[in-house]
Amino acid sequence: MNETYLGKLIKLLGENDLDAMLLVPSEELKFMAGFSPQLCERFQGLFIKKDGGYFYFCNMLTRDELEGLLPDDRVYTWSDIDMFTDALQPVLEKEGLIGKRIGVNSTARAFNILDIMREMDVSFINGKSMLEDIRLIKTQDEINDMKEAARLTDMVMEEIFGFIRPGLTEGEISDEVKKCFGRHGMVTEFAIVASGPNCALPHYSGNDRVIENTDVVLLDIGGKYNGLCSDMTRTVFVGGVTEKEAIAYSTVLEATLKGIEAVKKGVMAKEIDAAARNVVIENGFGNYFTTRVGHGIGYSVHEAPYINGNNELRIEDGMAFSIEPGIYIKNQFGIRIEDIVLVENGVGVSLNSVTKELIVL
Repeated sequence: MNETYLGKLIKLLGENDLDAMLLVPSEELKFMAGFSPQLCERFQGLFIKKDGGYFYFCNMLTRDELEGLLPDDRVYTWSDIDMFTDALQPVLEKEGLIGKRIGVNSTARAFNILDIMREMDVSFINGKSMLEDIRLIKTQDEINDMKEAARLTDMVMEEIFGFIRPGLTEGEISDEVKKCFGRHGMVTEFAIVASGPNCALPHYSGNDRVIENTDVVLLDIGGKYNGLCSDMTRTVFVGGVTEKEAIAYSTVLEATLKGIEAVKKGVMAKEIDAAARNVVIENGFGNYFTTRVGHGIGYSVHEAPYINGNNELRIEDGMAFSIEPGIYIKNQFGIRIEDIVLVENGVGVSLNSVTKELIVL
């Protein structure tokens, strides 16, 4: 169990009038307890109580996976021949959680939670923000791992620049990204490759389009190193660039640099968003900037702090988040440039070193 963060969570449970936190299999559970069994429809999870006690409830098929991870008397099980709620109720009674308020993490399944609430007197509360708050400020070890993750991701991106050529599909480029991550000792989290009009879809999920002789290619890639995530986006041009594309690229580049420059200890997240967004608006592309400027990153690719137009959170040393303004013109093209920025000694420091200048391959 991660004792440092366990202590932070217990403190937050008291401050938020919660009696326990439920962590079902997820990155959050892995972060807190060092394990995360496969998530399926069978209910399971770690209950952490405000007095510091904890226990795990799971189907019998998962029991052996927990051997040596938790004391035997801290693991309760149920069988497929039973209703899980019938087995859970006496456990919650024994652990003093009937009639109590329990936070839930981001992967808790609604049908499981609703079944529990229907069968017993328990209130469930959204605990996602609390679980993110305990990870807002990175430790020095986490910072070192994030820097290494970014360094290795830089290497992957530069290798992919040399791989892209007309005739390849988006999927073939994505597959090469994954191979590159593997060669550099990282686990691939995602490898978004969008080309042409597909670049205008911020979270594009296809892979079939073939790169043309003159084309736009957006590369949004990320991996994990020692459990810490990387995330970087570059947009490159194959064979040439149109005047409109060049103007849009210049705008996004300026917005990215202004966003990074605005990162300082004590400023509000929404002020960073405004610094980048105003550049896009002033250059006439405001209607095509449809996303927030950034998101926190750490053990999850997306976590607090969120760099958007209504977040008044004050930035502190040790926070890490993306700066990724973009322009997305439907059925034409999209441009995004993304760096991960760490707040060190009161200012924002980009962890990515791959050039952000316009590249024509």
